[in-house]
Parts: sequence; C-alpha cells; structure tokens
Amino acid sequence: MKNPKRKTRFFDEPEDSKAQVNFGRALKHLMVFQMKLAADAFRDLVMSPLSVLVFFVDWIRKPAVEDSFYVRLMVLGRKSDRYINLFDQYQNKGHFTMDEAIETVGRLAAEASRHLDDEEEKEASKKR
Repeated sequence: MKNPKRKTRFFDEPEDSKAQVNFGRALKHLMVFQMKLAADAFRDLVMSPLSVLVFFVDWIRKPAVEDSFYVRLMVLGRKSDRYINLFDQYQNKGHFTMDEAIETVGRLAAEASRHLDDEEEKEASKKR
C-alpha cells in the first residue's frame, strides 16, 4: 500500500516523510501568500464602500431578489474569494485560482528568459 500524500502548495510529501522545509519553496510560498493577502485587502477596500452604495440603491429601487445589486455584489465576493484562494481551500476543486495564474506567469517568464538567453547566445556566436 502506498504512503498517502498530503496535498498542499507547501508540501507534497508522504505523511511519514522526514522532509524538511526547503528555503526556496518556503520563500515562494511566502511571496504568493503576500500577493494573495494584498489582493484580498484590495477587494475588501473596494467592496466595503460599494456594498453601502448598492444597499442604498436597492433600498430606493426595491428590486426582486434576483435583480438586487447587493446580492450580485455578494456573489461577486464569493467568486473573488474562490479566485484569491487565500488559504488554499479551493485548491483542486475545479476553480481557476490566483495560484494557477501566478504559476502560469512564472512559467511564461521563465520561458521568455530562456528564449532571450538563447537569442543572446546566438548573437554572441555570430560575432565570433
């Protein structure tokens, strides 16, 4: 029987593993977490005054529930919560998350860097 693995962004090791925290992986995890905290804080700063505004708009309009701006804002808040995925609670649940976006940007940046290095190497070899 295989050792069950714990699946988190920080570790992917068997439960009985004696693996230690790797500085590079820990630093990457810290940086991603800080970016997610910033996104969460920005969302809160935007949604707080917006929620008051849409509350009063709905109070004046008296719409049906499905037409309520306040309810729509709450749905948007839930969607943004899944996207930000602050504590990895939506990992591997079929939602596109900020983690995936960050990994994609990192992969693209690495590929672009390799491409530039290859181009510079070709130019240098032509000059010889």
